[in-house]
Amino acid sequence: MKIPALTPEEQELIDNAGWIYLKNSALQKVMDLFGGLQEALQAHPLTGEFPFPEGCLAKGGKISRGERYKELPYAILDYPRFFSREDIFAFRTMFWWGHYFSATLHLAGEAKDKYSGVLAKAWSLLATHQFQIYVREDPWEHDFGNGNYKLISAMQAQEFEHLIYRLSFIKLAKPYKLALWEKIIPEVVMDYALLLQILVNK
Repeated sequence: MKIPALTPEEQELIDNAGWIYLKNSALQKVMDLFGGLQEALQAHPLTGEFPFPEGCLAKGGKISRGERYKELPYAILDYPRFFSREDIFAFRTMFWWGHYFSATLHLAGEAKDKYSGVLAKAWSLLATHQFQIYVREDPWEHDFGNGNYKLISAMQAQEFEHLIYRLSFIKLAKPYKLALWEKIIPEVVMDYALLLQILVNK
């Protein structure tokens, strides 16, 4: 077997353990940040007032992390969350190393049927707040590349309405620069509240 050669950059990297410790420390702070975000979402008045699917809040939040979403580390907070084979009502916040934070409202099944109409009518408001809509068939892609999402402000209301009804699920999402670290909790909470207000047509 031919032994693969290391590049000078790879050799330098494996000789240095310090960057691994820094990476692990940074990811732990992301997890702590998401813990604070969950508390802020839970404490928002609309969380107590909104008619979530039964058991949605009782499940609490779920914070998870991994090393290889498109080969890069990531962390995810799902809160509120309800996932079953047919139905989904979830608000997902994601950190993706080297790219961005993102917040996503994911609806499928009964929740999708229930809220499609009010979301279709909210084209202007969602466009103003720079939300994007997912346009691919596979609902489990999370990044904003590869044609996964389309900016709502870049389409007409009729096209947006078509996309709302086209698939068996809806994903509305928004990216945030990693430089917004100190502001990410209020930014995400503000957009979470906006989405809930739209769903209850306030």
